[in-house]
Amino acid sequence: MRRFTLFIAALALALSAGAKIIKKDQMNAENLKKFAGSVYAYEAPTEPLTPAPKGFKPVYLTHFGRHGSRFLDNASNYDRPYNILKEADDAGALTAFGKDVLRRVEIIRAEADQRAGDLTPKGMQQHRDIARRMVENYPELFTNDKTIMARSTTSHRVLVSEYSALMQILRMRPKIKFDYDSSNHDEPWMYTEDKAVSAHKRKINAAVQEFNQRHTHPERLMKALFKDPEYIKTAGGRDQSSSLYSSLYDMASYVQGSDPGVDLNDVFTYDEWYDLFLMNNMRWYSQAGYTPLTDNVVPYGHCVTLQNFIDFADAALAGNGVSVMLRYGHEVTLMSFFSLLDLNDSGYSTDDLESVADHWAAYNYAYMGGNVQWVFFRNKKGEVIVKFLLNEEEATLPESVPFYKDAKGNEQRPYYRWEDVKNFYLAKIKYWEEFKANDDTPVEESSSSRRSFRQEINTATN
Repeated sequence: MRRFTLFIAALALALSAGAKIIKKDQMNAENLKKFAGSVYAYEAPTEPLTPAPKGFKPVYLTHFGRHGSRFLDNASNYDRPYNILKEADDAGALTAFGKDVLRRVEIIRAEADQRAGDLTPKGMQQHRDIARRMVENYPELFTNDKTIMARSTTSHRVLVSEYSALMQILRMRPKIKFDYDSSNHDEPWMYTEDKAVSAHKRKINAAVQEFNQRHTHPERLMKALFKDPEYIKTAGGRDQSSSLYSSLYDMASYVQGSDPGVDLNDVFTYDEWYDLFLMNNMRWYSQAGYTPLTDNVVPYGHCVTLQNFIDFADAALAGNGVSVMLRYGHEVTLMSFFSLLDLNDSGYSTDDLESVADHWAAYNYAYMGGNVQWVFFRNKKGEVIVKFLLNEEEATLPESVPFYKDAKGNEQRPYYRWEDVKNFYLAKIKYWEEFKANDDTPVEESSSSRRSFRQEINTATN
């Protein structure tokens, strides 16, 4: 029976990994929300977790998560489309459809009044649910003799995400010990990008601009909104059609993370949704993914975060009393970090920008509430294995890293020997240090020097 269960879990893992990318001709009302890309609202995982190999018990969980769903980060992002449509309505320039879009925009704007950038109630619930599933899946890690460590950036929405998770854990384990903080002290491994990648990132700007021009087509929508589509080309003294087009996409995308009672899903055709998604996706791929256009180095900008994961894991495995390490930050870190980790082909590299979304999609990685978890297990022999959860679903490394094999030589997917994983990632860090030593690309200032946290993390927490 156990063999059958393991087979089904492995099959589910393989099938889910192959179904992550949604092609344009597969778009429908059910999956449309994913085409919000980096602001897709987190949902509960659907695949079962594979039991650990016989004799292995969980000993440590380490995590990095993006804040949950939030409102648009600036009030102007709500005001801009509202003001354009309201002025047009006052001028008698809107169609019946345009008037209806204005009505919904006004409702969405009112819900976000004085809340730009704030975590939404749904964003809080996302992190409560993620934390709850951690406790339910690995109760051995949440006992009163263990310490739960948590760190966040100082952003308000990130702090609320952290506290939402910790309060959920506290509800379930009232006597557990916490060591939590939010400080610029931890910024090097929570947020800061190595400035040595900056000049390389700029190399792709022209190609991205051309890509965006190819995928910006506001003409149909302007005809649907305005009685005379020429109105928007002169209103305010300039052509505002592209600005309104993208602003409405932002509102349509973000609204799934709140609850205003209306949506803007029908504002765009599927073709338009897909084009707008491609531009959102390209923004993050160009600034966080591997591509020859940036010399395949951008993800290395967060090697310090990777080193931090390794250092903290070694300290926990050595017995510092910490069983869970939770980090809360932003997509600017997590997108690059996912590429660096190379989970489920997140390390994909190409210079063919038109093919990117067929392999690398933001809705699979650091969307609202997106997270990565490394879960460690140990047996009585002292062997340590680890598995990866990408947004709480089991993920795999490139084939060059072998799966753990038991004493009979049976492969135990999706588990890996910690030493194999550690060597794989240390080789990446070494490569980056050597690359920088020989890189003659101008850099104003380097922030790559790694801070040492070994003393801090090896000290038993209280």
